[in-house]
Amino acid sequence: MSARVPGTPPRRLLLQDVLEHRSIFRAGAIAAAGVALSYLASATFAVMMPPELQGRPDVGPHQFWTVLSADPAAHLLFHWSWVVAGLCGLGAVPAICLLVWRASPGAVMWSGGAAFLGFAVLARSHLMEQAWDRRVIAGYANADPAYQQAVHVVAGLALDVPDGLLTYGAIGTWVAVVSVAALRTAALPRPLCWVGLATAGTYLAGVAGYGLQIRPLIVLSVGLGGFVLAPLWYGWLAMVLRRRAVTDS
Repeated sequence: MSARVPGTPPRRLLLQDVLEHRSIFRAGAIAAAGVALSYLASATFAVMMPPELQGRPDVGPHQFWTVLSADPAAHLLFHWSWVVAGLCGLGAVPAICLLVWRASPGAVMWSGGAAFLGFAVLARSHLMEQAWDRRVIAGYANADPAYQQAVHVVAGLALDVPDGLLTYGAIGTWVAVVSVAALRTAALPRPLCWVGLATAGTYLAGVAGYGLQIRPLIVLSVGLGGFVLAPLWYGWLAMVLRRRAVTDS
């Protein structure tokens, strides 16, 4: 039996680290797949909404709430899909960070913390919005004008941080850090890294679009980012994490 080299950890601890990494990768693969599917679900439900609920600038608040009261299903499911995306994101962030941790531990750690906060805010905000919507929907159509006007003023205040600073900005910054770190160390396939950088760009376009009310940037972020790039990035990472859970040794 060979003696252990001084300064090296016991073999049992190394094996324990491998097993722990495998469990993190396995859970992260499921969570990342959940984020991807939730993004696709949100896109599906957005398309299923009546046109008046799809963010058209020519639709006033009274018309919006009148239509929502008459046909709320797709709108509420849209919110629930984002709740699931936020909760799954909380499970995906640690595993994805672990893939690129050695490239830049400090940057990965602080950006991962920001993304964790962003996904938590995403879930909480949409939980609050669907709860608010369900409460208003029940009586809006038959309410008096004063109540309806109050709804118009208060609606939207369920969001914790305006302009997507956390839900777009923090998560987008993390996606960019992960992608750059992976490019530097070849920790992930290069095409996946470029998809990640493009995804980060659409996240940050959302911050600028909502903050400055630039509609083309909002369309870019929601359309290209939310419908195509983000589901592709998280889905691809789910497959990478699944393979690492099986082969890591």
